[in-house]
Amino acid sequence: MTYHAQRTKPAQNLATLVATMLIRRGIRPFLTASNFVVAIKIPDRIDVELYEAVTRQLLKRHHIIEIDDGVIVNEALEVSQTGWNLISKFRDVCRVVIFYTDEEEISPDLAAMIDHRECIALPRGAHFMAAAKRLEVPMTQEEAAFLATRPLRDLRLAIRPGRPVDRIVRHLKALPEADVEPPAKAYAPGTVLLERMEGYGEAKSWGLRLADDIQRWMRDEIEWRDVDRGVLLSGPPGSGKTTFARALTNSCGITLIAESAASWQARGHLGDMLKAMRKSFATARAAQPSILLLDEFDSFGHRGVATDGLNHDYKVQVVNGLLECLDPSDGREGVVVIATTNNANAIDPAFLRPGRLERTISIQLPDADARKAILEFHLRHEYAGDLDQFCNATEGWSGADIEKLARDARRIARHAERPEVTGDDILAVIPPVVYLTDDERFRLAVHEVGHAIVGYSLRPDSLVKVTITNRRPATAGWNRIGTTQFEQPFPFMPTARHFQDVIAIFLAGIAAERIILGDHSAASGGDPSADLGVATDFATMIERSFGFGDGLLTDMGSGGRPMESLRLADPLLRQAVRQRLDAEYNRANGILTNNRQALENLAVRLSEKLELSAEEVRQACQLSSGPKAAVGKSRRGSTT
Repeated sequence: MTYHAQRTKPAQNLATLVATMLIRRGIRPFLTASNFVVAIKIPDRIDVELYEAVTRQLLKRHHIIEIDDGVIVNEALEVSQTGWNLISKFRDVCRVVIFYTDEEEISPDLAAMIDHRECIALPRGAHFMAAAKRLEVPMTQEEAAFLATRPLRDLRLAIRPGRPVDRIVRHLKALPEADVEPPAKAYAPGTVLLERMEGYGEAKSWGLRLADDIQRWMRDEIEWRDVDRGVLLSGPPGSGKTTFARALTNSCGITLIAESAASWQARGHLGDMLKAMRKSFATARAAQPSILLLDEFDSFGHRGVATDGLNHDYKVQVVNGLLECLDPSDGREGVVVIATTNNANAIDPAFLRPGRLERTISIQLPDADARKAILEFHLRHEYAGDLDQFCNATEGWSGADIEKLARDARRIARHAERPEVTGDDILAVIPPVVYLTDDERFRLAVHEVGHAIVGYSLRPDSLVKVTITNRRPATAGWNRIGTTQFEQPFPFMPTARHFQDVIAIFLAGIAAERIILGDHSAASGGDPSADLGVATDFATMIERSFGFGDGLLTDMGSGGRPMESLRLADPLLRQAVRQRLDAEYNRANGILTNNRQALENLAVRLSEKLELSAEEVRQACQLSSGPKAAVGKSRRGSTT
């Protein structure tokens, strides 16, 4: 064969071979099957005829049993077709492959008939290089990268006898670009796109960067090693972690595969679970690029917790199996893993190493602006009602709470036969709000000012502001109604003094209430995240985890409340923790006693304004510590 013949050979087969590579990956499990309906989402309908041709060839060539050749369906199926029409169309056909470009093309009836869905990505430069190698013709990386940017149809049209690859590339580059850009895809109202979502902060920024990197990888502009492998999303229930994964997948235009420890475990015993786990990762790799969502990731457990339990060996094998899937020897190209959890502390640290879940991002509950945006997204129109009342009533709500609120409001509007939800509909389904009395608001102010003064005294540059609210949800439960905000980097090598200061700041609210009001309220305890719960855990870590107590014995505890498990098992530890709490309480009490005038004046001001700046706290403390400072009128005398 002459060199000229080698250069003309790809003109006959290059586009077809690339299309065959893409389709073969999508329908490989069905090449020897005798009865199936597979739907394949293609990136551009302009190439549907080529995909149809290679699919027909693949099915005819590889199927062993002599049956119908199969049917390739594209625009012949309409969304409005009913089940009976579909049954009639498919009655005598054993193998069906459906090509589509938009999810709206798949009607609910058709979706019920589909056995499997695949998403065919755009060809990449690597596909053209592989095809050229198979055809034994020269092709440069630059030529392959350029061909990956053009529809396969353009390549087929540019092919002429005697025109080699380099001339095909020059010919395509010389063609004038279209004057009119293709219209942007119109998404149906309510479609979840990350660009439209609010309240995700750092997670949204990371997701949009990932979407851009995946698009660049698909265009062969970057290698997969430059794309993030995965992320652990941590946040309270209802904060939208699963919704984030769906929105990111839609923004990337790729496939989402959702699994969990429970779904894998439901397949049977340990062997079945590990088999299901590997199958999910294999499915994600076959659909690359794809996102694999692992929900409730803390369910996989931590190998270092409760090592003497009856299920420890089972848990170790499950964790090890998942580690192998996250970081296999042959890599995980094209698959991004998103794990979600409500408790990041329960995750085995091995999952969080580079190449696996490379970063942890915390998703907080949405602020007022984000809550409004979430409401409008679920209402599918701009909210024109009383925004202040909505924001005040939904403080501390999750995205899921607001979604349910919008659903309830839409139901009211629907029953009233109105096209849109009104402000009255929203107010009708918002739970009632209870406003604090003057005495309750003053007690809350005293408590938060206590934190602020002790925090300012121990860490003058870290205090940001103090805020309280004048209302609370009518529902029972522990609610955060006051906040003293500090901003200070966590020290690289903290000492015992650092943790002692933290404990003193947390106990300062109780000390302030006792100084001004004579006793403290139950709001300081009753929850692991309340002041007493956090201070007690820090005292336990000082004694047992960091070696700052009487001995160097170190223990991390176990279970959902590891520090509590240590205290329950050791009376001597409980006594040491109690003594440390008492010492730091006395220190906070002494600081507040010396600044009693500032405590009273700031509490009065906070109960009226609901917010104090760090500068206001600083000025009050400096006046209070001056010689013979005048004693202001006690607010307690007018409220109790």
